Amino acid sequence: MKTQPLPLACSAIAIRVFVLLGAALSSTLALSAQSRPAVDDETVLLSEFRVSTLADKGYRPGNSVSATRVDTPIKDLPFSISAFTEQFIADIGARDLGDIVNFAPGVTSGAKEFTQGNTRYSIRGFDGAVMPQRNGFLGNAYVDTANVARVEVVKGPASLLYGQITPGGTVNYITKRPGKKAFFEVRQQVGTDQFWRTEVDANAPINAQLAARVVAAYENGGRYFMTGKTQSSMVAPSVVYQVTKNSLLTLDYEFALRNESPFVGMQPNTQIAALSGAPSAANFVNLAARSRQQALSDVGSLNLGFLANPPIARGFNYTNNADFRHSSFESFNGEYSIKLGDQWTVRGNYNWNRYRIDNKVTGLAQWDVTPTAAYRTATLSYFDYLAEYQANPAAVLADTTKTTGVTLSRRKRLQESWAESSAYQIEAAGKLKVGGVTLKPLAGLFLLSTEGFGRTRTAATTFTAWNYFDRNSWDRTGDYDVKSLPVDNGFNRTKSKDTAYYGVLTASFLDDRLIAIAGLRGNRTESDTYNMNLGGVLSNHYQANKPTPQYGLGYKVLKDVLLFASYSESFLVEARSLNRPNPAYNPAIPYDAATNPTAITLPAVPTSGKGYEFGIKTNLLDGRIASTVSLFHLERANRVLSVRQGVDILNPNGTPGTPRQETFTSQATVDQSEGVELETTISVIENWQVYATAAFMDIKTTKFTPPAMRAASDPLVSGNYAAYVAGYNEAIALIKGAVPEGSAERLASLWTRYTFRDGQLKDFWIAGGLVYTAKKAGRTANPTFFFDAYTLIDAAVGHDFKVGKTHCTATINWKNLTDEEYYPANQARGFPSRVSFTFAAKF
Repeated sequence: MKTQPLPLACSAIAIRVFVLLGAALSSTLALSAQSRPAVDDETVLLSEFRVSTLADKGYRPGNSVSATRVDTPIKDLPFSISAFTEQFIADIGARDLGDIVNFAPGVTSGAKEFTQGNTRYSIRGFDGAVMPQRNGFLGNAYVDTANVARVEVVKGPASLLYGQITPGGTVNYITKRPGKKAFFEVRQQVGTDQFWRTEVDANAPINAQLAARVVAAYENGGRYFMTGKTQSSMVAPSVVYQVTKNSLLTLDYEFALRNESPFVGMQPNTQIAALSGAPSAANFVNLAARSRQQALSDVGSLNLGFLANPPIARGFNYTNNADFRHSSFESFNGEYSIKLGDQWTVRGNYNWNRYRIDNKVTGLAQWDVTPTAAYRTATLSYFDYLAEYQANPAAVLADTTKTTGVTLSRRKRLQESWAESSAYQIEAAGKLKVGGVTLKPLAGLFLLSTEGFGRTRTAATTFTAWNYFDRNSWDRTGDYDVKSLPVDNGFNRTKSKDTAYYGVLTASFLDDRLIAIAGLRGNRTESDTYNMNLGGVLSNHYQANKPTPQYGLGYKVLKDVLLFASYSESFLVEARSLNRPNPAYNPAIPYDAATNPTAITLPAVPTSGKGYEFGIKTNLLDGRIASTVSLFHLERANRVLSVRQGVDILNPNGTPGTPRQETFTSQATVDQSEGVELETTISVIENWQVYATAAFMDIKTTKFTPPAMRAASDPLVSGNYAAYVAGYNEAIALIKGAVPEGSAERLASLWTRYTFRDGQLKDFWIAGGLVYTAKKAGRTANPTFFFDAYTLIDAAVGHDFKVGKTHCTATINWKNLTDEEYYPANQARGFPSRVSFTFAAKF
């Protein structure tokens, strides 16, 4: 099961050999460098493509590389950028990327936590299966903060530099690199629920030309939920070698493992029977209810019976004891940058990335609720049961006159996904003076080649379903051989290639008071998908071209006050093909998949985004009051929408057959997000820092082209056509006003730290804050389903001191102080209250 396919295995071995050879080469270079005179620079040269942290002060980030690819002061960028420093990351006790970016305005978790990991976010209302960026390249599904030096959130549809992203923006995390000062730091954490964690960070400047650094971490995750346990480890060596005075070579590698045995599992949803598809006469005796359900199914496959989990223990887990989720991630990056005189810098990058996630899961993440026969009459229907359930779930479930049973099926399943990618990039950045104008051109070429596999093994239900009312039925001891499970029709291999060229010009006028940025990217993406169940036959060829421009303009009305405006576009390949109704289908002759099909396949187009932003930035009192207020309007077009419809067919003998259920897909939607964001960092006195944000958004689908309404003579709705028309209009209203899944329209955060400078508490500090998330849309198929709003309150207290020459820090972090029960995304579960103690020593 753990054996990799040969191409991936060979590549993984090759990259490890390359890393070992690189380490040996570095040692050789170090020895040879000792016999040469040192270069004039005292420190290892810092590339212009690498962010400088010298301007950082506490929580106040000075510069950013994520918006323009080169190191630029955030206060001079006519875009919204949220950047989090290493001190902020340490103070909040962050262990994964979500702990950090949830503090950014307009950002909330979108992690579904199955095989997608926990680094999926909804930014300004738009969610998508897009990994974060790691140093500007493809990142990982899980990110350990031990190797993270900076996190930057770029707002808006910024495909100019990052290719395929959602219109809301992207997250770019920047890893730790060697520096000029030698140190060895160890951090040990222990906490509630058997949690403990060890981090090591060693930096060694070998001479004026060469420096190396190794970061490593091991974590035994807290056992917060029933039966689940997690261990994770990470090691990340990196080397910086100044080949000449004006050129720099950087090599970094990271390997991470995450083993969950069994994995925690998602919190199962509730599904009220017969509300998930087209109705039958047996389940919907009431004609009005039957016609309404038919309309909901026809228009958008709406499933109003899909709800949150029923009342159940917070730590409930539905996996078997022998289930697991094994995740591994590897990445290697080689960068060579060279300064050409005083005006140009050129760099070449090679990035290699590999991951594999194997998820063995027993059971379905869904409690099936069956109402009694009382709701299948001419007067009552499942909609009446739904209304009663929503008003008081516990009472309705416990009432045997209303609920027949609640069960959770026990299906055998292994879901595997693995991929490998190589990216190549060449960029040139310049700085020119033409009269009183400063020009900073950037030009680049990019190539990304990816090969990915997805395979699912499933078997019919063989274990006894769990009874919600009988805990003795919750048997987790059964096991099975995953290799014996049959492979379903979802075993695919996809080879894709993304190529791009881009250019950006930054111009500063009027003594740098007027700043203009303009750029254009040409994108070409193509892919081939092969059905491995059919021996690797080509099942889909896809290609698309998409230009994505970006413009920004900023004017400093005062030295420290910048007014700005921007426009940008984005794209994302959400689907490669669409399943559309066959216009040539003839219902008067027998259905035949080859000669008279009900559906045809058409190519999809990329989901596109565009956005406008207007705002003001302040950097008052030498940066002690840094803030951004922005108004934005974003649109996403051509999102893929699925509609399941019954199509009338004739049998070969000419008699009417059972309607064929087809899932048709279309791209006739426009989603809109507009609102205001506020972000401020205040440190009027050095020992008191405040970071606060708020986002107020209006997020909804504004355009939707529904399928044609059934005729009044259609036998499926002729029993009560008025109810069908009302249900049809209801469905359209639900879809057009829907908040996209995983989005919340109100978000806010606060974090503050105060350090005592005098008295008996000198060098002690206290910190605390909160993250507020308003009600969050739970599921696209049910626009009425929202998770409750929640507020997470965290606190910390620490002491910085020295023992001899060793710098030490002791910290207590209390997460979710009020023990709030919450759901970050559909089926994902939030962590309970937990406390940890950290001791760090830096030698």
